[in-house]
Amino acid sequence: MWDLISNSVYASILLSIAIAIIGSLIVINKTTAITGSIAHGSFGGIGLALYLGSSVILTTSIFTTILALILAFITLKFPHRQDSLIGVIWAIGMSIGIIFLSLTNGYQSDALSYLFGNILFVENSDLIFVMLK
Repeated sequence: MWDLISNSVYASILLSIAIAIIGSLIVINKTTAITGSIAHGSFGGIGLALYLGSSVILTTSIFTTILALILAFITLKFPHRQDSLIGVIWAIGMSIGIIFLSLTNGYQSDALSYLFGNILFVENSDLIFVMLK
């Protein structure tokens, strides 16, 4: 019981530091649309991981890194179409997640927990992953 609560406290402290730093940079650089696109597009990584039966954190991290690289390319090559292409990436990521979830056998109740989360389920390995990021 105590591990459950202490891990959630440690995770909230680590995440509040990371979110404060990254959130300030996002607001200053006026890139909230890009971060929304990556955040919602990461659902494609969740769907892919559940379909493949692989690690959700690892697969989603790789998927979102690829999305970030695509968005960086778009903002450099097409700055006048940046906002519409960001919306397209947002929708494609969500669509990929929905497609892979529908192809996965059985009902995936974990999908909602990955979308909304529960800080009480943070494990020691998750804490290490957050510290390394």
